[in-house]
Amino acid sequence: MKLDLVMWTYNGERTLNPVLQQINRVVPRSLVGQKLIVDDGSTDQTTAIAKCRGWKVIHNEGKGISDGANTALKHVRADYFASFEQDLLLSPYWFSRMQQLIETEQVGACSGVRFADRPLAVHHLQQYVMHKYRGEYALSPWLKSRRWSAFTLGKSLDNTLYRTGAVLEAGGFPCTHTNVGIDTALAYALDRAGYRWLVDCNIQSIHLRENLRHELKHQEWYGSQLPSVWRYVHSLGYPSYMGRWSVVWRLFNSPLTGIFVALKTKEPSVAVVHPLMRLYFTKGLLKAGGKL
Repeated sequence: MKLDLVMWTYNGERTLNPVLQQINRVVPRSLVGQKLIVDDGSTDQTTAIAKCRGWKVIHNEGKGISDGANTALKHVRADYFASFEQDLLLSPYWFSRMQQLIETEQVGACSGVRFADRPLAVHHLQQYVMHKYRGEYALSPWLKSRRWSAFTLGKSLDNTLYRTGAVLEAGGFPCTHTNVGIDTALAYALDRAGYRWLVDCNIQSIHLRENLRHELKHQEWYGSQLPSVWRYVHSLGYPSYMGRWSVVWRLFNSPLTGIFVALKTKEPSVAVVHPLMRLYFTKGLLKAGGKL
């Protein structure tokens, strides 16, 4: 098996050194063809660090992750390739498990999961969501009806191994006007092309985050971009798993949900952080018109 490695970067000097070092430790050098970084116009030492670590730097032909991913795809030559984000500290068991999964019939992509290292409340929330959708909590049977919510769980571009032909057959990485949700859109595109995207929740990487303020800004940004993502998903013939009133309902219930999850995870700060995340997400969605 030969594979190329790709990454998209923008001002990532804070995390890039340890991230690239860990990839080098986890992925066997003898199997690696190209190591490609698509940079989005960094003004810090990102590209210098990448070159020092032996990665070839390519400039994004457009702007954002969608264009960056497709720029990278144009340069991939191997039958398989892996994508990583600049703030993802890879699990030491990632490659051995992904190598097994990608050889499964009709698998076009496979990933592990990742949890934020900070703040602690976000870390616990993300773990709770994973356990919930895996059916490990008492309320989980009710979630079986929420098929499309579970469908995208864990599917992310930041620790994923792909079958190159499958991604090309699916039309490449989805071309959207957003910097978020490319993974969600790709999951549906691969499904429509007849390929599966497997996620192993036992392979857990670390998402190197900054602080709560950064996370709340990210939630607001994600909410503002979501309508565009779902318009793309609808164009493929799939339904969205939430609508405007669903988002409002979740915001309304978030104080109670926060307390419930805080008790479940034994992390008191979740009771405050969860409603805040819902508030900022809804704020971003409303800025975009609030329609899905």
